[in-house]
Amino acid sequence: MSVAKLPETISFTEDKLDKVAKSLGVTIPKKDANAYQILLSGLEDLAKVIEDEEDYLPYVDLERFPRENVHQPETNEYNAWAYKVTIKSQSAEDAKGLLAGKTMAIKDNVNIAGVPSLLGTDVIEKGSFVPKYDATIVSRVLAAGATIVGKGACENFSMSPSSFTNAYAFVSNPYADGYNAGGSSSGCAALVAAGIVDMAVGGDQGGSIRIPASYCGLVGLKPTYGLVPYTGIASLAFTVDHTGPMTRTVLDNALFLQAIAGADEYDPRQLGLPTPIPAYYDELVKFKDAPAQAAKSFKIGLILESFDMPGLDERVIAKVKEAAKAFETLGVDITVSEISIPMHAKAPAIWSIAARQGFSEHGLRGQNPVNFGVHDKEVPELLANWDQEMFDKLALKNPAATNTLLGGQYIRDSRPGLTSKALNLARKLKDTYNAVFDEYDVLITPCAPTPANYKSKLEDDIMTKMSKAVGTTINTMPFNISGHPAMSLPIALMAPVEDETLKLPIGMQLVGKSFDELKVFKAAFAWEQSIDWKSF
Repeated sequence: MSVAKLPETISFTEDKLDKVAKSLGVTIPKKDANAYQILLSGLEDLAKVIEDEEDYLPYVDLERFPRENVHQPETNEYNAWAYKVTIKSQSAEDAKGLLAGKTMAIKDNVNIAGVPSLLGTDVIEKGSFVPKYDATIVSRVLAAGATIVGKGACENFSMSPSSFTNAYAFVSNPYADGYNAGGSSSGCAALVAAGIVDMAVGGDQGGSIRIPASYCGLVGLKPTYGLVPYTGIASLAFTVDHTGPMTRTVLDNALFLQAIAGADEYDPRQLGLPTPIPAYYDELVKFKDAPAQAAKSFKIGLILESFDMPGLDERVIAKVKEAAKAFETLGVDITVSEISIPMHAKAPAIWSIAARQGFSEHGLRGQNPVNFGVHDKEVPELLANWDQEMFDKLALKNPAATNTLLGGQYIRDSRPGLTSKALNLARKLKDTYNAVFDEYDVLITPCAPTPANYKSKLEDDIMTKMSKAVGTTINTMPFNISGHPAMSLPIALMAPVEDETLKLPIGMQLVGKSFDELKVFKAAFAWEQSIDWKSF
């Protein structure tokens, strides 16, 4: 690498040089120390040029989208709010948009200018990260006429499929107090399920839209990788970052996606994005009077391996298979077949290794020096240097995240090259699913392996806390690393193992070919409109 300039004075001290070398595990020979001090002093001069320059962030039109009444509520429904705010476009044209009249919650890892992002954690001080610009998805819902009424609480660093890791409050399931609302888009799920808001923006790296949707009886869609811009959202790992809609109905989900999907000049995740983007709602609403016709002649495949994963409740297995076979009763020539995809059973391992180092270095330390786009410099500044106090806080609330931090470090230090191989195998996994889509329109798996479980307690040991999450995302994570669109559709109410008197939702996962969300919507709409899931 070339050197841009040599310094006028040496500012890089010998102590600094020793510290840098020690962090790399090397020693600088005495005879070379002065040369490196000169060269690195030049780097410090260049760093000052960048520090002195004004940052270059997307523009926020505060006249068109004013922020009003930013606050943390004194009484918090289901512990689901991180912050309340009212944002509504002042444009008459926006008021005619696709989402006009809809109220919206935004996951608390999504930037809203002027509204603090807590990221669900107390590892960083409350109020230390206040975004200066709106995420692209925020700009789009506002331009489409929606009213944002707050930020839904998320799990600690968005690294939990359970709703008990937020540093400030455990989010409760609206169907049963004290039960898991799912994570990491926990607050959003509770707010939509309770009817407090119409829709919510969720985030999903391993199942964080679909698991809370399954637990709370929602339609939750993880779109195809890159279809919805991720600009302005706290990333966990570039390879698996997704954001998408959480709603109570399939038709609302399609409406929401139509408003937010499409190219964004800032997001490098959007390679291969098709044009034009389908008008999902417009196409789906054509079948409103005969919804079963939306899936006429569809071939649906049940992935056998997905029903043989560890930790699945036998009742969930039976109910998902029953729900899938119900497609054949709709009278529109739908066929449902069991198919084998052996790679599906290996997908959790591929996801775990391919994403772990990214989660550890990017999600938990904010280090992302290699991708273009828009970046929040506050995040890496706050997370660059972990200490024992930070680790202990995180371990108390969310040991899944501290395990990720340790695991990512282990992979980097002891298994160099393994992440690269896992990413190669992710391409193989994607190609394997793609080959099946040559014959089938939609694939089906269970979503969450059980109904929601009861919350853990803060004083529980690590393994007790972790037991609530082990295996939860085993059928959702494969489609984060393959990038295919995947939806949780509510299909039934079922008693949790702790209390036979309760009835909690369970979801069925529908998966489509990349950028073929329309077929997923059509299948889901046909089922939802033909069958009452609460009595199925």
